Amino acid sequence: MEELTRVDPNEDPYLALRTALSVAICVILADPLGVTQPMMPVVLGMSLMSNQRGALNLRSFMGPVMLPVMAFVFSWLAAATVSEPMLFVIVNVALAAAGIGLMLFKGSRLGVMLTVFPAMMSMSVLYSGQALVAIRDSMATGGLIVGVTAVVLNILFPPQTSRVHVEQPRPFETENPAAELLIRLAVYVPIMIATYATGDMNLLIVPIMLAFICAEPDRGGRLQQLIDRGGGTIVGAVVAVGAMAIYYVVPQFPVLVALLALITFVLIDKMTTGESRPLYYQYICSVALVMLLSSTFGARDAFEVVVQRVVLTSGAMVGAIALLSLLEAVFLPRKADTASPSVAGAA
Repeated sequence: MEELTRVDPNEDPYLALRTALSVAICVILADPLGVTQPMMPVVLGMSLMSNQRGALNLRSFMGPVMLPVMAFVFSWLAAATVSEPMLFVIVNVALAAAGIGLMLFKGSRLGVMLTVFPAMMSMSVLYSGQALVAIRDSMATGGLIVGVTAVVLNILFPPQTSRVHVEQPRPFETENPAAELLIRLAVYVPIMIATYATGDMNLLIVPIMLAFICAEPDRGGRLQQLIDRGGGTIVGAVVAVGAMAIYYVVPQFPVLVALLALITFVLIDKMTTGESRPLYYQYICSVALVMLLSSTFGARDAFEVVVQRVVLTSGAMVGAIALLSLLEAVFLPRKADTASPSVAGAA
């Protein structure tokens, strides 16, 4: 997939402001619109708004429009197959293979949807039918909120450019795509099935993190994902703990909204001014928002939320990188040899 590019402040000086306002609007509207999982529209809104590059165009609406559709399609698919365990597993493995394949060989963001969203719906239906309905409705409503909010905020605070951003993905080219995909599925699928077997929604972060690691073509990309997502998890946890301390002193809803908006504004602004890659700051923001909302709206202890997220994310990513490297060394011994001519030519 295309690496998230740095924002030119001359083209879009209002990106951080639009994203922060989007997060605030999503959390404010969650209760009146009956959204039982407010972190869903909040995180989706933050991600989709901060991903915008250049002027608003029809392609910008693909995410918000597809979210309700995919929410109902994948929730129906999960509910229809959950009573047949073999069919349930086959469908999930097929969707995971298609998603990872699209991310790896085509650089398509559709692969993320085919990998992450079915996993969310499958875990929800295994937990309970009510959980499935809650996730489905939250995702569908969240897509509608984000779509309307994006239009309004782009009218009020538009980018200062008419340039339409064209994505430039970098698909993985290899002589043996089947072997490359099978190696990645050998790592991803057992963890996905083991996570489903637990029925614990809190463990869903493990296969999600593994999907991004498996979608990277080489060790360098995986290590960069570890830095961005693993390091971002740790820093995001620190930010969330600081916000929780303030909120527990003044446990008022306006304070929570202000904290969410402030965290978003500062970190998304860093996507323009910071020294690290934009994805690093975006993921810090995502983790901080999820942890803060989980500890305030959920029934789990705040310390448990922080520690579990940090341990699971870091452990899963390190283990996946090591296992992928081992399998590639065993089953694709010529991979380094075939890459060497291009490296030598570049030098």
